[in-house]
Amino acid sequence: MVHYRKATLTDVENLVNLRIKFLYEAEKIDEETPSDLLEESLSKYFTIHLQNGEFIAWFAVEDDLIVATSGVSFSTVPPSFGNVSGAEAYIINMYTLPQARKKGIGTTLLGKLIEDIAEKKIKKVRLLTTEIGKSLYIKTGFKESDSEMVLNLEE
Repeated sequence: MVHYRKATLTDVENLVNLRIKFLYEAEKIDEETPSDLLEESLSKYFTIHLQNGEFIAWFAVEDDLIVATSGVSFSTVPPSFGNVSGAEAYIINMYTLPQARKKGIGTTLLGKLIEDIAEKKIKKVRLLTTEIGKSLYIKTGFKESDSEMVLNLEE
């Protein structure tokens, strides 16, 4: 049986490990690629942002194994006509282990995030999706947009 719980500071290592698994899969990166620097950065990020409330994460746990996670980052951007508060939520870190997929776990986790977002009275929710997750978001009411573009500057 699956049960759900909110992540705490004691879960930083779990969040890091699942994020790395997600990135290897989503970005099609060879799992032999070293991740030490990324793990260190993720650990700092999750520690700081869980503590200050700018990041919330949920876990799905089955037989004492975390089988899925979800997360949301909160930020404020300059207000616009469509978002007069400027408050935004960015859903990230939605990941289910392959053996636990297609059981409704992602749907439940997404619902929990949306409840957390609604409690903060945030109206604008953004995300990027993989092909695997696209149907979940569409089913939940997300609309596809052509407006999201990315520029990656060399470090």
